[in-house]
Amino acid sequence: MAILGSAGGSNPPLIPDVLLTVSTTWSPPYKVKALVRCFGGGGSGALTIVQYNEWGTRGASGGGGGEHAGSILELDPSITYTIVAGAGGARRAATGPTGQSGIAGGNTSFSGSGITTITANGGAAGGYLAMDSLPTTYNLAGGAGGSGGAGALYRHTGGAGGAILKPDIGNSAYHNVLCTGGGAAGLYGTGFAGGAITFYNTSNMALATGGGGVNGAGGASTVNTAGAHWSWGGSAFGPGGRGDTGAVGFNPSIVGDTTGTTVPPGPVVFPNSDVWEATNDFWPSKVMDRVNHTMSASQATMAPPGTGGCGRYNTHIAHGMGTGATLFGGGGAFASAIMGTVVVDPRISTGGKLGGGGGAGGQYNWSSSYGRQSGFGGDGGVVIEMLERVL
Repeated sequence: MAILGSAGGSNPPLIPDVLLTVSTTWSPPYKVKALVRCFGGGGSGALTIVQYNEWGTRGASGGGGGEHAGSILELDPSITYTIVAGAGGARRAATGPTGQSGIAGGNTSFSGSGITTITANGGAAGGYLAMDSLPTTYNLAGGAGGSGGAGALYRHTGGAGGAILKPDIGNSAYHNVLCTGGGAAGLYGTGFAGGAITFYNTSNMALATGGGGVNGAGGASTVNTAGAHWSWGGSAFGPGGRGDTGAVGFNPSIVGDTTGTTVPPGPVVFPNSDVWEATNDFWPSKVMDRVNHTMSASQATMAPPGTGGCGRYNTHIAHGMGTGATLFGGGGAFASAIMGTVVVDPRISTGGKLGGGGGAGGQYNWSSSYGRQSGFGGDGGVVIEMLERVL
């Protein structure tokens, strides 16, 4: 069996790599050897509301990233292959005081005659927990990353949604909403998690962490002060760090800093892969100014692939419309401390395409109006990377 390259002589060039994010059928135009990569759908984030007459702390965690499974296959033009693209978990929306777990992402598969089916399972749903009894230690896990699929070359478990730990404390802790980001798809190995939270005794606090990136977790946060707090998502370079109200400047040497210095995602590294080159349709059109925490049309740029969304809160409007998750990245959480209806575009906490877990949503509210919602999980799909033409 002769293996022919794509360049030189009379041989036509190989067909471009194929990205399929909807369920369909497909055949190559001629026989090829290809790396077929399946990504399960991301789970959606959970939702939590603390009503005006409630005196507790509520936690909601991000959804898990989808599994990534791959095989090298010989594909034949006479065979019709079936692609099932697992949908991301649907968002949860509040119509009153509530706590709702997210929804798991769907499974993705590539099958056909003469090959072993590849399957990548979807990420699990984010969880919800009321943390009312004091003193009590509470642990809320994020949605687990998708796992258990089938791939002859590799199977990478998706990243988990951010976990929440509330240690055993004896003081009152009321009107708090704790929300974590979703996990990233496992592009090169097990996926990275959304930012974790360790919460001590305080009141009137909204906290939202960033989603996982392809090379680092969302920023973790350990806080004991009232107000609104957030963290950056992970990126292709490394983990996100913590940001805070009024913080200016940044110092990448203190990733995970908890003193208020802003640590944004690191420099962009683009692997030499067509998967990364096919991401333009999934880039957001704007990100915020990371130093001044403002945004305008003149500051519009594009976030790189593999970036987790940053955590957001309602009182920081420009920041609230800041960096969303891109391809593979987990969605950032959104925690609202406004006293009234807050209706926010649900896409800002949505996991990135190809398996990003959705971010959690939360609100504490002194009125009878409710507008909070969690983030969708990112849809799964199949990438077919052409390696060689077979004659």
